[in-house]
Amino acid sequence: MTDIEDKIMAIVAQETRRDRASLSLDTELSEIESLDLVQIIFAIEDEFDVYVPQEDETFKLDNLRDVVDGVKLLLAEKQDQSAESA
Repeated sequence: MTDIEDKIMAIVAQETRRDRASLSLDTELSEIESLDLVQIIFAIEDEFDVYVPQEDETFKLDNLRDVVDGVKLLLAEKQDQSAESA
């Protein structure tokens, strides 16, 4: 498990008050209450200093694997932008 996956799983476990062991990358976001999901997104944005686009059709969020992959993509884009501006 990568550091990003571990941090996201910890955030999800904390915000949903679930045991970390009960979560997997295949956990569907539809299983998470919408208010918890909003808190998860805010916590991810704070933890990784990124903006998670919730209405962007290219940013598919069906399960936790999608969230992890999306955050990795956002971090890569952020790194590319930093490199270009340096």
